[in-house]
Amino acid sequence: MHIVLVDWKIIPGKETEEAFKKFWRSGLPVNDRSKMVGEFLSAVTSQSSEYPWITWNLADSDKYTRFVNVGLWADAAAFHGQIGQYFNPENGKMDFEFELRKRSLLSPECWRMGDWPLPKHDSGGVL
Repeated sequence: MHIVLVDWKIIPGKETEEAFKKFWRSGLPVNDRSKMVGEFLSAVTSQSSEYPWITWNLADSDKYTRFVNVGLWADAAAFHGQIGQYFNPENGKMDFEFELRKRSLLSPECWRMGDWPLPKHDSGGVL
């Protein structure tokens, strides 16, 4: 299994259902999900009195709103086979992006599994 992280820096006010989130849900469809465990577009939570244990502040700027997409795939080739078609840095960033998104690939070395199940269905509006 591989874990793919995509770092999205979004212009404040453009993270709405009409802009970035709409694009993520419907502009990047995954046609063959047979080797995708799941993808999770995730808002960043900052350290607070409720979460004092957060020591890695990913909400590090007031110039953009950060989202991290966490994708779990059977392997890197499966991810690239489905999502690679959307990689075209020559087109530049989207209108809602503060800067062009970045991707990273993580290769698990060790793991532990729990009993809590992954969601069984897409969140609303996802293609």
